[in-house]
Amino acid sequence: MKPNTRSASGAILMLVIIPVIVGILACMPVPIGDPERSRVDPEITGVWVVLNDGEDPGFYAFEPYDKRTWLLTGMTIEEGDEADLRQYEITSYDGLAKLMENEPVGDDGVTTTEVSMYKVWRTKIGGEWFMTWEPKGFFGEDDFEPDGWFVFRIEKMGQNTIDLYMIEGGDAFFKDVKKTRRAYERVIRKNVKNAALYSDEPLKFIRVKPEHRSFFEKLSREVLAITS
Repeated sequence: MKPNTRSASGAILMLVIIPVIVGILACMPVPIGDPERSRVDPEITGVWVVLNDGEDPGFYAFEPYDKRTWLLTGMTIEEGDEADLRQYEITSYDGLAKLMENEPVGDDGVTTTEVSMYKVWRTKIGGEWFMTWEPKGFFGEDDFEPDGWFVFRIEKMGQNTIDLYMIEGGDAFFKDVKKTRRAYERVIRKNVKNAALYSDEPLKFIRVKPEHRSFFEKLSREVLAITS
């Protein structure tokens, strides 16, 4: 295992900013599961935040696109001209809540200039639920297919917390495996209980509380204003 790819938290926060680079490190060459046969889980639908030491918080909104898939929007927060985020303990939800309750959204407060979007679906393999993220907006010259997909095992820790354990497509488990969805799914099924298949540390999602949803909505509008 390569040490720099075993932490999902560090890698996935980078997905918001540089998904192409992270794709080289951790993506799967084929999607897992069939989005046409999937079903959206209403317990996952909503706005979540990922907190990680040394990184800006990442917000992720799972919006149902249809009954089978989500449109996932991810963005990180950045300091505006007059803001000083160091006064907040943003490695915890309580600290982030104080920021969301006291800082304005905009050039002088909290802002964002980076956003990434994914098509997301679930599939069940070997009794475990997995989630596939398909990057949108990063595709080849000849078609709209991405260079890779991100795959996670889903572990619900409660109503408001979900852990995602990343599978690294370049791992030894997949050496010499034919690059087809069925072949990769067979490897996952065979090793589904093997902890070595997954990142050592999960990507921890914490649900954004209803009273803080307006902060995310303002941040989303900030991105639209920047890009319009």
